[in-house]
Amino acid sequence: MATPREGHMLLFFSVFVAVVFRPTLAASCTGTGPCSCTMDDGSGTVDLTALAGVGSPAFHGDAQKWPDQSRYYYNPCTPFDETGCAGVAVCQVSKDFPHESYDLGIQNNTLFTMDQGTLTITYSAADHMRHSIVTLKCAERTNFTVDGEGAVTTYYFTLESPECCPKGGPQPTGPGPHPTGPGPQPTAIRPSVKPGPGPGPTITININVNMMCIIFLPTVAILIIGALLINKYSRQREERKVKLELVSDMPGKVYVDQCEEQQKA
Repeated sequence: MATPREGHMLLFFSVFVAVVFRPTLAASCTGTGPCSCTMDDGSGTVDLTALAGVGSPAFHGDAQKWPDQSRYYYNPCTPFDETGCAGVAVCQVSKDFPHESYDLGIQNNTLFTMDQGTLTITYSAADHMRHSIVTLKCAERTNFTVDGEGAVTTYYFTLESPECCPKGGPQPTGPGPHPTGPGPQPTAIRPSVKPGPGPGPTITININVNMMCIIFLPTVAILIIGALLINKYSRQREERKVKLELVSDMPGKVYVDQCEEQQKA
């Protein structure tokens, strides 16, 4: 029978395993091109092709954080040239020194990531020295914001647009378009029927194999070590109990032996 101490240790290991191996419910988006990806939960595809500029960047803006005195240019899908930047997706140009520019990412070095429901595209420069992270937000109108340099040589931007919404998924936030003409007229009035329960929500569990290996093996090792420690502790406790019983019986046994020897004498 387990003691309270053993029960607490087993409870700790159970909670630890439950936290480590909880399923990942957030979807991911698998890149299908430099500016498109497909959601693995079946909600649709994000494609920025309609926002791409031809021969020139579609978006530009100044940094919002002082002392960053730079202007940034961004074009999804197709490369562009701008003041010293050649064949890039993102370019930084100094406003104080217009001939000073930096490649902040090219179309061939893109990575789509999903973090807590937020989709981002990470661009890396041709020399991999600088990186740009563009956060995509599903919105009713298109807007580009330069957040500026965060960590060293890492630059942040936000792109809001209906094109950032998965096609076939949720619609952009805000009022929808008004109809241009009268809709079909009802032909008859029918009593309302309360619809029955529909199918439950679909949950896609996405578990990265590498992360599973990294987490699973140490966890198994911890569980094995914990079980061995519990077993060792239980054995030591039983051995101490037996020794105490033997020691406690020794005085009485010696007294009985002495009495028997006196009677024989």
